[in-house]
Amino acid sequence: MGSAQTPITGETAPSEPPRLPRPALALFDLDGTLLHETHWLPGARDILDTLTAAGVPIAFCSGRTLASLKLLVADLPHIAHLAGNGGTLIEKRDADGWRPLARHGLDADTVAATLAWTTGHGLETWMFTRTEWIVSQESDTVVWDASVTGSRYRVGGLDQVTDVVKMAVVPHDEAQRALAYELPIPGVEVARAHPRILDLVPTSALRFKGAEAIVADLGVDWADVWAAGDGQNDLGMLGATGVSFLMPPLRVGDLSPAGRARGVRIEADNLAVVMT
Repeated sequence: MGSAQTPITGETAPSEPPRLPRPALALFDLDGTLLHETHWLPGARDILDTLTAAGVPIAFCSGRTLASLKLLVADLPHIAHLAGNGGTLIEKRDADGWRPLARHGLDADTVAATLAWTTGHGLETWMFTRTEWIVSQESDTVVWDASVTGSRYRVGGLDQVTDVVKMAVVPHDEAQRALAYELPIPGVEVARAHPRILDLVPTSALRFKGAEAIVADLGVDWADVWAAGDGQNDLGMLGATGVSFLMPPLRVGDLSPAGRARGVRIEADNLAVVMT
């Protein structure tokens, strides 16, 4: 692996960037980290190819649905672990296909309370189950998201949906965005997954965005793992690993004090820095 341009260990940056150790696992967010809509960002395919050639397991941890992720990795057979829907559904690929590793969900009472609050405040709300994406109306953002991710959605009554793993809201202005962060439902966390979308995920899923099940499955140590991400929903994962790459708008200061003090933290405009 190459050395990166602005490593930060704890609160200080060394004068000479250290050479990064070979990881035992690499965890990547997708949108804003490896991809811009349907296009790979600079350095993204290079780093995936380099890690694959070195025999490093790679996992994608994303807010996208599992169906979207599986479509993306259909021609990337070396990607053997996926954490989709904001880390609520984690699966592993083996010779027989994909199989579940772990799941985080929202109970029926929590879903009902959350839906009553979001719709009562006029927030466009989406729901996700293990197999479906359900919306109450076909908005411009729904159509855009489907075109980017390849996910299929269903228009239907949200109060009839069961087995919910994640919800999302689409703020239409800054006032609605600020309001969404005031969601008062215990056990549900609001996190920026994309500039246009806020995820509402179980607290247990937000902690590591599903990466904990992948780390456990491979039997590796967090200190030997790399992670890269650009959203609030990536912070737990980025703060737990030995090396993490924080993409704009994230900065090292966004990590918890423990996350800042642990390992090497690198602010990078794109992952091309890993190859320098």
